[in-house]
Amino acid sequence: MALEDKHVDILQSIEGGIVGVYRENSSLRDQDVIKALDVIIAYYRAIDTRKEFKMSEEISAKEKSIFDRVTGFLGLREELIGENPAPKRKSFSRALRTTTKEEIYLACLRKIKKSAIRWNKRNGENGYLDFVKNYA
Repeated sequence: MALEDKHVDILQSIEGGIVGVYRENSSLRDQDVIKALDVIIAYYRAIDTRKEFKMSEEISAKEKSIFDRVTGFLGLREELIGENPAPKRKSFSRALRTTTKEEIYLACLRKIKKSAIRWNKRNGENGYLDFVKNYA
């Protein structure tokens, strides 16, 4: 079973946050969601690898709303890179090492992004949002 499939609660909560923004702003489009997911993935990748994260100035207000909602849910929004870093990982077999919460979040975010791209290609500019709003 894939890592993200073990965390359906996280998948549902992330999608619930996206749908919440959609319900507040009906002009939201799948492409806004996909771009926001790219930014959120970059954010958690930076946390996971202890790199600096800088928010792109090109992010739209709609994309920023999704970013805020999702990262707020995941509870890491208030952590700044460099403050309270996670304990250093030991370098041994991946099979023996503990999975970090960031790795779980990244797996879930990537799965949702793949879904958004698939539904957008299949059903047009709001294919993903129209699909997921029925389940969140």
